[in-house]
Amino acid sequence: MKTLKSYRDAAYSAALATDTVVDSARFVYEHCPTFLVDAPEEVVSELDDGWMLRFSEKHPAKTYSRIDGNVVENAKGKEKIEVSIYFAMSYTAQAFGALRREDPQMHSIIKGWRDAWSKYRSNRMGDLKREIKRLIEGPRTRTPTKVFAEVVGDVLDGLVTRCKNAKARGDDTADLDLLHRQVAAFKSAK
Repeated sequence: MKTLKSYRDAAYSAALATDTVVDSARFVYEHCPTFLVDAPEEVVSELDDGWMLRFSEKHPAKTYSRIDGNVVENAKGKEKIEVSIYFAMSYTAQAFGALRREDPQMHSIIKGWRDAWSKYRSNRMGDLKREIKRLIEGPRTRTPTKVFAEVVGDVLDGLVTRCKNAKARGDDTADLDLLHRQVAAFKSAK
């Protein structure tokens, strides 16, 4: 990880990261225009390979040993087990499930890796999809800000609708006549 020494460094690093996501999204969309609707398995697999490489850089392998039947990290035992994301994901779903009965301690360790990878992968996929959507849709257009009186009118209209819906559901506290009188009193107050 790059050491940041100032807010300027932080801003530059964040801008560079954003540019990288934009460039990546542009590449994926240009080479696979159907990505958001129907991403081909080979494209997703190759993306997973790239994300897994970065994940493994951020989360290097850990070494475990079996001592007296327990799996212990960084211990000096005879049986060494190096666990990385590649090792954790090498288990099929069935083999991983079976590990719960066969070796609960290893299952727990590998589950931590698999859960972290799943979250990381989901977040990266979300980043990519959001950026592709931005590329397709273009810049957002903003609607003019409403004056306060319009906002209040919209809220009051919304309350009337909510009151009608609540009354239809059988809510005894939904009194439409009372609400109309309160809204009229609010509007007439100066």
